[in-house]
Amino acid sequence: MKSMVSDQSVLVVDDEPFVLETTAFMLRRLGFKAVYTAERAQQAIEYIDSDDSSISLVLCDLNMPDVDGVELLRMFAERRFEGDIVLFSGEDKRTLKMAESLAKARNLSVLGAVSKPLQVAELSQLLTKQGKVVLQKRRAAPQLVSKERLVRAIENEELEPWFQPKVEIGSKRVVGVEALVRWPNSEEGMIFPDAFIPVAEEHGLIDALTFLMLKKSAAMQAEWQKLGLNLKIAVNVSMDSLYDLSFPERVASYLKEHHVDPSSFQLEVTESRLMEDLVTPLDNLLRLRLKKISLSIDDFGTGHSNLAQLRDLPFDELKLDRSFVQGAATDERTRALLESSVEIAKKLDMEIIVEGVETLEEWQRVEILGCEVVQGYFVSRPLPGSDIPAWVEQWPEQCKSLFSRAA
Repeated sequence: MKSMVSDQSVLVVDDEPFVLETTAFMLRRLGFKAVYTAERAQQAIEYIDSDDSSISLVLCDLNMPDVDGVELLRMFAERRFEGDIVLFSGEDKRTLKMAESLAKARNLSVLGAVSKPLQVAELSQLLTKQGKVVLQKRRAAPQLVSKERLVRAIENEELEPWFQPKVEIGSKRVVGVEALVRWPNSEEGMIFPDAFIPVAEEHGLIDALTFLMLKKSAAMQAEWQKLGLNLKIAVNVSMDSLYDLSFPERVASYLKEHHVDPSSFQLEVTESRLMEDLVTPLDNLLRLRLKKISLSIDDFGTGHSNLAQLRDLPFDELKLDRSFVQGAATDERTRALLESSVEIAKKLDMEIIVEGVETLEEWQRVEILGCEVVQGYFVSRPLPGSDIPAWVEQWPEQCKSLFSRAA
């Protein structure tokens, strides 16, 4: 832990001097060299606003005079604070959990919320299990590519779909793959989506990128079918594309060009982008269904869809976000919502898939919930399309090995 955090600057915000002193002492024991303290919210903001500020972690109390912790979190969000936050308070656990949820809703990076009195072992565990990954990622934040470079890459078809397998829980049979965009580069190596998707979204390039993935995925599907391999391919689609009434015909044309059966294709619509004005998207979704293309709500549990949309929109699959499932392991309210979502999906005759499954324990957890299909690194990382046939052939033996080690 010490080598990991020694170059990180920490700010502790609490109105009690004794708490500030003891918490700062704990942090120094954990290896943090630069620990700053603030008794008032205004002091904390001054640290954050400082031109030479290097604060990468804030420990913040909730119940403070003048400006409380909730207001302070709002100020952090307004300043687009990119560091990590740990909430600690003497308030009840439900209040802590609500504060954590609110901070995350404001796009703040919250490592967790803990009760006072703060214990060094508890803090160490929190930072080791969650903060380590977040802090390391923050150091290696990707350099965004330029709009011009991305336009050229799309026009030259440099971006490729890589495919992550999906496995049915009951039979352990491979039932499909999700196409995930990758950008192989001879000079820089692999360029991952977090370096170019924000650029595509900002400059209206998502539609062009979507159709490049559709085109290449359809071509790969045709190659697999020549080998006798029939896997349903899921391609991510922006909600923006569903406001274009030509979208269904454009999709169908790519499938027809490569002699691909539409029923072997699926479109995943990110649930967080579902909107109230759904007349045009519903028009498109219905026509896609009439063309036998299946439809999935992606990242369910992290966005804004409601029961009426689940009822009215023609989706046949509900894809649960991994963070939603992980939260259910420790939070009763999240678990109740998850169980209810699974029950509702079943009653609406929707298949339930969980993405991001990385361990046997997570597989078993979602199996108990009644989910039907899993996807994630426990099964396989994303692979180039040319590697999928061999992987599918080897999967039965790999599967036996995975589950025999756990027996």
